Amino acid sequence: MALEILGAVVWGVIVGAIDIIFMITDLSGDAKSTIMHGLSSMIYVIALTFAALNIDFVVGLGLPSFLSNQYLMLFLLGLIAMVVVHAKSAVFSRARGPGTHERWPHSLIIGVLVALSPFIWPYLQSFLPF
Repeated sequence: MALEILGAVVWGVIVGAIDIIFMITDLSGDAKSTIMHGLSSMIYVIALTFAALNIDFVVGLGLPSFLSNQYLMLFLLGLIAMVVVHAKSAVFSRARGPGTHERWPHSLIIGVLVALSPFIWPYLQSFLPF
């Protein structure tokens, strides 16, 4: 089975763009800093989306047996995405004042979108020209 690279990049950019929209609404920093911060977090989202879309490859990497369940791995990838997105926004240095980081529901939405990538991407792919 071939690795899904193009889908991971396209879906990762879409999820990353949603994350940037959440950052703009949640963070109180200046727009340029917030967008650049969002673009840097898009790298993590694309990497996690790549892992989610290629879950057979990830499970076959020789991980411990309790991680061989694909649904458990998708859940863990979504959880990692949620924590990384939230932690990255919490340490955002250009935000004004404490408590201005991304809200947990927005981080949860990003985590769910990453975890459900293998189920969402086939439907979205049918609308794209490539």
